[in-house]
Amino acid sequence: MLEEYLQASIGQLLVRAKNLQAEISKPTAREFHTLWQKCTELTNSVVRGLESLLNEPRYLAAGTEAERMRSYKRRVEDLDFLENVAFAALKRLNEDDLRMTRLVGEIADEIHYKLVPPVVSCQSQAYFHAYPLFNLLSIPQKEVDFLLHLPDLYHELAHFVLLAQNNPAVESFQKAHEKTLADALDHLISLKSKPSRGPKGDIAVLRIWEFCWVRAWATEFYCDLFGACASGPAYGWAHLHLCMKRGGDPFHVENSPVSTHPSDEARMYAILEALTQLGYSKEAANIEEKWRQLLAVGGYRSNSDYERCFAKSLLKMIAKEAVGGYHRMGCRPSSSQAGSRIHDILNEAWNQFWSDPKHYATWEQSRVLQLFGQQPSMPT
Repeated sequence: MLEEYLQASIGQLLVRAKNLQAEISKPTAREFHTLWQKCTELTNSVVRGLESLLNEPRYLAAGTEAERMRSYKRRVEDLDFLENVAFAALKRLNEDDLRMTRLVGEIADEIHYKLVPPVVSCQSQAYFHAYPLFNLLSIPQKEVDFLLHLPDLYHELAHFVLLAQNNPAVESFQKAHEKTLADALDHLISLKSKPSRGPKGDIAVLRIWEFCWVRAWATEFYCDLFGACASGPAYGWAHLHLCMKRGGDPFHVENSPVSTHPSDEARMYAILEALTQLGYSKEAANIEEKWRQLLAVGGYRSNSDYERCFAKSLLKMIAKEAVGGYHRMGCRPSSSQAGSRIHDILNEAWNQFWSDPKHYATWEQSRVLQLFGQQPSMPT
């Protein structure tokens, strides 16, 4: 029964994979060639894996049925991921994708980014998201028409930096990240000698926090701090904007191993520390003032979990290490005298937002046209 099932099912999947390949084999802008190459490479790998399930002796021997089915399911998952993310980006390319890809390329030039900048797809169903496997960045489809969230592009660029392998050009930032993670784990170890709600329960929570720091929290802090270093105050304002629109209690600490982001208050504190170190103490104070006012409106207050997990002394060390790692990597830091086109427009947007809120929307639309200029169109 298993043999007949796999013969038919794998045959169908092989046709599906090859049809996907055929659909992207058409002329496209050169900026998307690396994504096309990666799609082809990974799809061929899936095809080889499926064919091996039909032909290799190690899968045909008696007693290997369970392993064969597990391998089959992994290949299905791999192809689904390719189709729904990478192939979807290539099959639905449009002018907005091209404009944003070229904008990110210009950002990379401005900040002396050390990697090949990613392709951008304006098809995200959620928010900004990086897919390092494909060197792909996905953003909501209409962000191309607005400015206030674009500083988050810098955050996503940092994900590629932190996951790069065997590349001395980005080692300084990666080593700073490793140092921060060690500092965070040392901090949690120190808390184990100070249980606050019973030894068993407290130790269990600390272990979850340790897992979260390793799995995601340290990475998200560093992506925030890369964004602050590269785009300056605009990144602090963008974080405030996102939290007010979509965030919950900024002091809430997830006590679940599936947590993907640290508390928004901790992120803001680290961002403001970095901005101060970059010479933006006045701007950082302004952001903090408005942040506190908005938190007061929501009735948000700190709590014991927050104070223990994200001690200010730890957050200060994180900011210091990240800023130092950014400088040592040789990326260009934000400056009020930067003279970088995109950097300056994004910071100008937030200045305009606060100085003339009534007319901001009209001003923004004219500035968006200036931001993208006269970029070439998609090939036909």
